[in-house]
Amino acid sequence: MGGRGSGGSRGGGGSASKAHDEKTQNLINRLENNLDYINQKLKDNPTQKKEQQLKEDAAEIKEQIEYYNKADALKQKRLDALAKARAKRAENLKNGIKPEKKEKKPRQKKAKMSMDSTVSDLKYNLRRNVDTDGYISNSDFRVEDYGNTINVSVRYLGKWKNPSHARYEEDYDWQELKSSSGKQIDKVVKKLSKQSGRKISWGASEKNWIDIDIPKMKGD
Repeated sequence: MGGRGSGGSRGGGGSASKAHDEKTQNLINRLENNLDYINQKLKDNPTQKKEQQLKEDAAEIKEQIEYYNKADALKQKRLDALAKARAKRAENLKNGIKPEKKEKKPRQKKAKMSMDSTVSDLKYNLRRNVDTDGYISNSDFRVEDYGNTINVSVRYLGKWKNPSHARYEEDYDWQELKSSSGKQIDKVVKKLSKQSGRKISWGASEKNWIDIDIPKMKGD
């Protein structure tokens, strides 16, 4: 077999190999011995077919050696970083410096119902369970995406009245939703919030609009 001194181009070798643990180093040694054997065979002038096979074997062994060298270097880098962090914590503890507490981001939960099903059920139950002076159809609902929430709004849902100071005004923009209608809408929203696993909120706004916000969740 060829001398090990002739393998200067092998991945790692020399002082770098000292950083390997015993198991990894033994494996690299065996691979390098196989590479020495193949290199010696190539010097014996074998047939062209055999030479090609030996070159392929040598290339494969070189790749394995390179892989183990890189893996070991990465492992050592992680160990060095861990030792550095421990030393820093020990120094801070000695100097009375308390570590900063990282704020944990709330874990986003997955909704029990999809957004499409939630919106569809909302429309259906509002039309069915809220008394309204006029007829509300599915096309009367407006659905808009606001990034973190889906807004569902509908006009004239429920029963409305003028406030006392504008009792006799016609076409008043700031009518008040009757309490009975508010209770019916609230009941629908709370029930669907529980079923869907989403914290749905609602409110009344100018010109007899009801606005419902449905928060997006994991998977939306």
